Amino acid sequence: MLEAFFSALLVLVCVGVLGFAVLTVKKLYQGQR
Repeated sequence: MLEAFFSALLVLVCVGVLGFAVLTVKKLYQGQR
């Protein structure tokens, strides 16, 4: 039970970091154009 909770939390964190990185890259890319 606890393992599944931590696994889900880890996945959420990874997705959040990936989304944040994509947004940052998009903003930087648009700012350069």
